Amino acid sequence: MKKLLDYIKTILLLCSVTVVSAIVVMKIVMYTGGESVAVPDLRDRTIINTLEALDERGLYLKVTRMDFSTTTPKNKVISQDPKPGSVLKKGREVKVIVSRGSQDVLVPDLVGSSIHRADIILGKSDLRIRGKIFVTTSNHPRNAILAQKPPKNAKVRRGDSVNLLVSSGPHIEYLMIPNFINSTLSEAMVTIKNMDIKVGRVAYRPDDINDRGVVMEQTPSFGSRVAHGSFVSLTVSEGRLTEGEEAATFTFFYYTVPEGTSAYKVSVVQENLDGEKDVYNRVHRPTDTISLLLEVKGPTAAKIFLNGQLVEVKRF
Repeated sequence: MKKLLDYIKTILLLCSVTVVSAIVVMKIVMYTGGESVAVPDLRDRTIINTLEALDERGLYLKVTRMDFSTTTPKNKVISQDPKPGSVLKKGREVKVIVSRGSQDVLVPDLVGSSIHRADIILGKSDLRIRGKIFVTTSNHPRNAILAQKPPKNAKVRRGDSVNLLVSSGPHIEYLMIPNFINSTLSEAMVTIKNMDIKVGRVAYRPDDINDRGVVMEQTPSFGSRVAHGSFVSLTVSEGRLTEGEEAATFTFFYYTVPEGTSAYKVSVVQENLDGEKDVYNRVHRPTDTISLLLEVKGPTAAKIFLNGQLVEVKRF
């Protein structure tokens, strides 16, 4: 697509040059009566310089086509008709062939770049990505290019493609979610903590059968495969509610203290339908992780303050 757009832009430029040249020449002819002039040497000139040279002599520029050339740089004149030194009357046209540059290009070095960056680099050389093979690696970030074929500095034709070997990041170890249903919430919490997963939302629901605090539903379901650090949401029995009493919903809130050279005073303010209230105030070292259980009532937010300054708002 980029190659097509560049080509269209070039054609539009040439058309504009042709129109401007024609207007200038028509004015010159009107005042000179068709005098004869020598055709200048236009080879290796840019389009703008060519236009200027012909306008000075009252001649008209016509670009007949664009060809690849190994000797003439891109957008410069390869050849002309009539030849340099020929005599033409003012107002006549001079035909030129313009270079599209060399058809052969050198493959750029893509190793270490991201896929997005490699696509941009290749586009500048009229090359493209053909295929991508992903491999896991603990030493390179996800989408980093590990190898390429053809290799850097290989000579290829414009429009050719390059195959890439790409990192998919480190190997992800998966965990199998156990069955929490019919366990108590405290038992489920111990299991979740020991498995390196996190509690997401805990919703309470009235129930006439199970005792208060017994897990009735879970997401993800028993047997699901999840990555380390994933969240598990639980629905827990509230027991029998009295008239007018509503079941509560809670969510676990996690925050990691940013890196720094000194400790931070971390404060958390909870905001929900009951209004605002301070729920946490403690000094922490950099990179410490905080976990809090927040009650969700309507739109709920946790405002995090570091040393008294608001740094983040998390909404639930």
